Amino acid sequence: MAHNRVKESCSDQAVYYLVTNRIAGGRMLFRDLEKQKLKELLNDGVAKLSYQLIDYVFMDNHFHLLIKIPPTLQMDDVALLQRYRVHKQNEEINFISKEQRNDFREKIHDISFIIGNFEQRFVQWFNKEHSSWGRLFGQRFDSEMIEVSAQSDSLLRVMAYISLNPVRAGIVSDPKDFHFCGYSDRLAGGSVGKSDHEFFDVFCRGIEANDIRDKQKHFREVFRAYMLGLRRYKNADSQTLAEFFREVNLSEELAWDDLFIHKCRFFTKCLVIGSEAFVREKLTKFSAKMNWKRIHEPYTEDEWNDIYSLKPRRRRRASAG
Repeated sequence: MAHNRVKESCSDQAVYYLVTNRIAGGRMLFRDLEKQKLKELLNDGVAKLSYQLIDYVFMDNHFHLLIKIPPTLQMDDVALLQRYRVHKQNEEINFISKEQRNDFREKIHDISFIIGNFEQRFVQWFNKEHSSWGRLFGQRFDSEMIEVSAQSDSLLRVMAYISLNPVRAGIVSDPKDFHFCGYSDRLAGGSVGKSDHEFFDVFCRGIEANDIRDKQKHFREVFRAYMLGLRRYKNADSQTLAEFFREVNLSEELAWDDLFIHKCRFFTKCLVIGSEAFVREKLTKFSAKMNWKRIHEPYTEDEWNDIYSLKPRRRRRASAG
């Protein structure tokens, strides 16, 4: 049974989610055609709903997405109406009331509606393309709320986990060579990396940048170094990165940091990923709504670099006498 979902609607700040789903029965049904369609539908949804695709990977039997939901009040009424007309496929339709407008605003900022719409459209296409019917995914998707702040490298960690999927699977030795992932997309100048400059101030301290492109470039350098094992990103400067890359022999098969060879359940079977303070904040906020039968506490291990998740713990039975 899938776990409860932690999600929230914020009027003044963005919310980030790691989203995962798998094909029923572990079947390998995503070939190049299917992966290209998944990518196409995700990009189409950006114009209809309200989200940004920060990262992704499409494997043969599952996918991972890193989705940013912007603040609900960031979209003005004009842009909202445009999305409503695209969503309804009617260029002349209008909202009939303020309540309907507000309901639609909340809906297109809701991770459940966004991913549900994406999966439904893909399954409809897949069944038509392959003359099949019925369910494609084994269960509802998993989603984890991700902290994005200078207090935690959770975003980098999740992006590395996503990007290194094809490396762990032995498909490529470098994620830049895997066509269906966000890392190769952003290096090729695709739409995925357009917001990379937003992470410059968080992860590129001490590095000077003149414009947005410069910020994007430096963030991608820090991210690549992070995947390869650099743990000094919080104090990273141009000299630190240059020294690190001189030590990495890029002419040989890259030896990615063992930190990322871990159980995927840490990322896909929890509720929140971030610093201990962030996890405790969400635990306090959502505990009453979850109706949990088990005790939940922030969980981490030494090699996780102070990244915590929500992991259920069984209640201890009271000892006799």
